[in-house]
Amino acid sequence: MQYKKCSFFMMLSVFFLGCASTTISVTDGSAHRPQCPSSFKVDYTGMEFVRVPAGSFDMGSPPEEPGRDLDEGPRHRVEISAFYLGKYEVTQAQWQKVMGKNPSFFKGDPMLPVENVSWNSVQKFIRILNRKTGFDFRLPTEAEWEYACRAGTRTLFFSGDDEKSLGEYAWFNVNSGEETHPVGMLKPNAFGLYDMHGNVSEWVGDGRRGYLSKPVKDPDGGMPGKKAMHRGGCWLYPARYLRSANRMDVEKDFNTHIIGFRLAIDNLP
Repeated sequence: MQYKKCSFFMMLSVFFLGCASTTISVTDGSAHRPQCPSSFKVDYTGMEFVRVPAGSFDMGSPPEEPGRDLDEGPRHRVEISAFYLGKYEVTQAQWQKVMGKNPSFFKGDPMLPVENVSWNSVQKFIRILNRKTGFDFRLPTEAEWEYACRAGTRTLFFSGDDEKSLGEYAWFNVNSGEETHPVGMLKPNAFGLYDMHGNVSEWVGDGRRGYLSKPVKDPDGGMPGKKAMHRGGCWLYPARYLRSANRMDVEKDFNTHIIGFRLAIDNLP
């Protein structure tokens, strides 16, 4: 993983937003330094990013977790360096701003998450966006995604174990009306991130890796071959597929109306 000095952000046009509250202990003291804002907004696209503090968590699920798949174990300790993650899923308006067209199946509101985009097309989007803005955006790794989704929790969902309360935080088959919804309409998690469960599933940057029982730091599965991972579940899926530990993969040139993405950018470790 490559890192950029936090002062990099001061040379770009950003708007500082409020710091998302969290109850977990963090290991990154730079979270309170002025040159490392708790959040920022990029003029060109209007994308908002939240600083996810460094820390550690147990990735995967225990054997007794309802709905668990075998590839979610063994549960293992993972250390994550601080980074920035999109507050919302990338919207159709933001995609169209960069790419000049909207490939989404569901349309009608520019704040709907973009979908019907393959992993490969997202890489092209990122290259163009970085060239236009001078940033170094990327997809989050699978480990970063789960860490950010959990936001200090060990339950089925960041909202707890109860599927009945999940509807306050996620669009899924129970409440979606079989369609996507504008980003940020429901409650965020403790890191201030919206729609980490449901709405659209989200591409991550690395390929599938098998879990080991030993602790690891900032793991990734390397660049994917024919397949790439996506996480979080979507408007179409039942709750079991929205679990924080659930993993899915599909061919990286495949596009569908259930998968979108959000962006990440590196920070000091």
